[in-house]
Amino acid sequence: MGPERESSVPHHRERLTAFTPLPPERNGIADYAAILLGALADHYDCEAACVDWLAQAPPGVAVADPALAHRCAAEGRALHQIGNNPGHGFVLEALRAVPGVSTLHDPGLLHLRQATGAPRETLLAGLRDTPPAFARYARQVAAEGRWSRADHLLFDMAGEVLARSRAVAVHSRFARNRLRVLHGEAATAHVEVIPHLLPPLAVPSREEARTRLGIPPDTFLVCTAGFATAAKRFDWLIAALDLAAERGAAALWVHAGAERPEEFPLAAAIAERPAVRDRARIVGYLSEAALTDHVAAADALVNLRFPSAGESSGSLARGFAAGVCCVVSDTGAYAELPRDAVLHVPLAGAVPALAEALAALAANPNRAAEIGERGRRFAEAEMALPAVALRYRALTEASRDRPVAAPRRAAPAAPVVLALGPDLTPAAVTRALRGAEGPCRLLLTTPDLGALADLSLERPALLDALLPPWATLRAVRVLDGPRPALLLDLETGPDA
Repeated sequence: MGPERESSVPHHRERLTAFTPLPPERNGIADYAAILLGALADHYDCEAACVDWLAQAPPGVAVADPALAHRCAAEGRALHQIGNNPGHGFVLEALRAVPGVSTLHDPGLLHLRQATGAPRETLLAGLRDTPPAFARYARQVAAEGRWSRADHLLFDMAGEVLARSRAVAVHSRFARNRLRVLHGEAATAHVEVIPHLLPPLAVPSREEARTRLGIPPDTFLVCTAGFATAAKRFDWLIAALDLAAERGAAALWVHAGAERPEEFPLAAAIAERPAVRDRARIVGYLSEAALTDHVAAADALVNLRFPSAGESSGSLARGFAAGVCCVVSDTGAYAELPRDAVLHVPLAGAVPALAEALAALAANPNRAAEIGERGRRFAEAEMALPAVALRYRALTEASRDRPVAAPRRAAPAAPVVLALGPDLTPAAVTRALRGAEGPCRLLLTTPDLGALADLSLERPALLDALLPPWATLRAVRVLDGPRPALLLDLETGPDA
């Protein structure tokens, strides 16, 4: 017999449906998903469910309408890429219909819920299982009818994702630990840390990139990238650049990304500092090639973050790939990075520390290059795309049979009935209402109206104390007759 030949019959592979935005959407997670899908296509027959039917999927990956992809996804494997912006609303809807593995790029998700029209009562439901202090804060927010920047840190909307996912991937131990603190060990046992992937970029040399951008070779270039938001602390960077300029260490700063004035007025803040204004550029949203040029041309990529909720950073991964010295805040996921692979800036005294660091790097460019090279080697060892894809495959297969929570149910049409008396506790009311979403009625029966009056005197603010923070009282009526009662019209949130 001759040597055995490999069978010409195609090897059967399982189907994987990824619910995610894709390029050209201006969304860093869309770029992440496209890169990851290209690698997962080595292991699965992949399709991407995306609302943009002209989306740019990797070669061999079909684009499907999310509304039509549910059936195929239910029969195979599902992957959900969930970020904290409006472009991920359809992904959250898909998770409700088709459980799977979810990548939680930002554990907070308050902005996503707000942007997709979730009512205030539903948002307050995000605090249902959080520590009591958070629940008290939710009541205060509800009473005052306002939001603040702190809410994006304090409000946690990840409960539904945890409940409906067979497994959850996050990019740092910080993100996983934050979820465990807020939701408990049992609800987060299926959360696994998978490092952010290293994008497979064709990185030009520093000299080549600077030639294309018209930047002199001896200019010390600081780069920032991505959307300009308040949490990225451009206020600290502007003040630090101004302070460094006073000390004779003037740098050219290029922001390779779009400004979001409603979140942080970047151009206006720059204009207030003459020493920075004349050496700063905001170039707007860039193509991938142009963004890579800007990062590769930089001496330092500054990527600050405070407060941090455990979100990941695609621009930081791009900086690692380019071998650029990355300057990060010493907090959250960034604090986990090796001390010799990045330059950490403390939160206390961040402005003078950052000014000193940039001045030192400007005076010794070789030092910046050394840190950048160590960062590149770290990323290639820990964040390589093939290894990340294998970890997603292992997580997907290991979680296939893990049960998930039932989908949310509508609030009952008939009132929930409880006996109102000295023994009725907030915990009992919470159990009775759990799982309802939308308008709901609670009927609190009482032996007679005299007993109701006595109880109201004994327990001031009775209803406020009994109702959970995710149930808002819309109206209350006293029902007289053979069965006296209080009828409460409520608005309830999802069972997160």
